[in-house]
Amino acid sequence: METTQELKLDPNQVVPLYHQIYLILREKILEGHYDTHPLPGELVLAEQFNVSRVTMRRALQDLVKEGLVARGRGKGTFVKPRVEDPGTGQYQTLSASAMRLQASGDSSDLQLITSKRIIPSADVATLLHLPSDAVVEKLIRVRQLNKQPIAHLTSYIPEDLSGRLCRRRLREFPILMLLEEAGVKVTKARQTISARLADSAVAFALGVPVGAPLLSITRVAYDEKGRPVQLLRGLYRPDRYDYRIELSRKEVKGQSSWQHVNEVEFAFEKHQSALDSL
Repeated sequence: METTQELKLDPNQVVPLYHQIYLILREKILEGHYDTHPLPGELVLAEQFNVSRVTMRRALQDLVKEGLVARGRGKGTFVKPRVEDPGTGQYQTLSASAMRLQASGDSSDLQLITSKRIIPSADVATLLHLPSDAVVEKLIRVRQLNKQPIAHLTSYIPEDLSGRLCRRRLREFPILMLLEEAGVKVTKARQTISARLADSAVAFALGVPVGAPLLSITRVAYDEKGRPVQLLRGLYRPDRYDYRIELSRKEVKGQSSWQHVNEVEFAFEKHQSALDSL
């Protein structure tokens, strides 16, 4: 059952109510909330969001247009199956710079929001190479700098590994660091960087409007045997978080192309004075 905070809309925002609803439902669909059952009926949703059926219908139509759901008269609204290939993308060696992608500043700037054991959605189970009935620990934390929110971090850890984490240090240190302290040798990761729009829960945590653009990072970390040990889904405020990478121009087989010089890194330098003035 959704909480009041999750379904709270802001009528004063420039973003229309139907689009706010669309963003919230889209996020829930992508996180697997409706994998095994239909969405609530149009009237029920309209009551939950405290909007008219016309507004609710417009939000559902946008989900249909995007190909996320299918609607049938008398049948309800169902999530359309999504095919995701976890084998795409490139492996990237984890280094001190890559660790900073998750550390994101001083270790004391973490706020633990949620820690619970769940049956993961199908896409989470697939990325972690787990059976559909496996249990994982889901942790939601907010990274802060100078008491200002920067990142909303959701991690999924296999149950047998999560039990080895030092619980009191979850509010202080990156999870990969805690896994390594527990004897897990993390050697590489597969990472995807894109953009997302803030739903109401994330917007509340990061102090941004619903629908605000965010930098999105999805990363699966692997141990030395190739087993996935953590799935991280991070959403970052672009006004406080930079993605930087140094490239060099090199010639390969007669053709010039860009190649990495340094590892990826997030930096805060140019935002520091602005943050200090907040």
